Amino acid sequence: MVVSGVFGGWLNYLNNFDTAENEQKTKLIKHKYIFLGIGSAFLVPAFLKMIASDLIKGSNDYDSNNYLIFTGFCLVAAIFSRRFISTIGEKILEAAKKAEKTSSENKQQIETTNLELTSTKERIEDVKLSVNLGNLKQNDSIFKEEVPSELVEQVTSFIKKTSISDYSERLKAKADIGRSMGRIILRDNLSKDELLKKYPTEGMYLALAYSVELKPDIAGLSTLNELAKVAQQLYTKYVILIGYRTLANSGIIKRDQVKSIYELITRFREKADKALARNIDDTINTLKLIDPSIVL
Repeated sequence: MVVSGVFGGWLNYLNNFDTAENEQKTKLIKHKYIFLGIGSAFLVPAFLKMIASDLIKGSNDYDSNNYLIFTGFCLVAAIFSRRFISTIGEKILEAAKKAEKTSSENKQQIETTNLELTSTKERIEDVKLSVNLGNLKQNDSIFKEEVPSELVEQVTSFIKKTSISDYSERLKAKADIGRSMGRIILRDNLSKDELLKKYPTEGMYLALAYSVELKPDIAGLSTLNELAKVAQQLYTKYVILIGYRTLANSGIIKRDQVKSIYELITRFREKADKALARNIDDTINTLKLIDPSIVL
């Protein structure tokens, strides 16, 4: 490679194959192109690796023809050293950008998978809670106008407690607090309309969405419709969509109500991540079973 680099660089210097315009023939310039030729020759293995050439293999597999071809590559690279080095550099930078993009996409996919796994675990827990709440008799819960302090504390501290840098831990915190607040609402038979008016915060929106999911009823539909208009966080919207599907699967949503719900949830597509977008599609597909006239 060294010999090919020196010879190719010298030929380039003599014949101006790949030299700068109006460059004087001096000893310094000659050395420059010789060193460029050597550098280009040493980049040939990287080039062959990038194009997946069979020339890059164990030395035991080489014959005289392979060595001759490899030497030819080194010589050509040395003769056109400036262009060859620029091309290799661009290819390496392009590969680095692709690797960075792939890494970013893989990270996003991992986060999406974590969200779906978290949601699956939540659904299992929610089913257990729904069974327990469904066993309550109507007289077991008496309406209370006073909001329990534990609910107020969780609502007011929701943003602080869920401001966690780790994505999975942040989702888990929101799910745990949201389910806890939703269960308090159902346990104390609190008025969802009054809570929405009194505490118009993201924490309360999530709590109300969970309460509908845990114990679906006719009144829950109007609650979700109001929440869909004001919810800002992606996770809150995610739970609202699950609530709609729960109501649909429970036979509570009627055909004449589907269009208005569809219009509300399609607004969620703005700034939606992959998990939320997939949840929107799943919810619309569920609504299509009730009213096939709606389209994606």
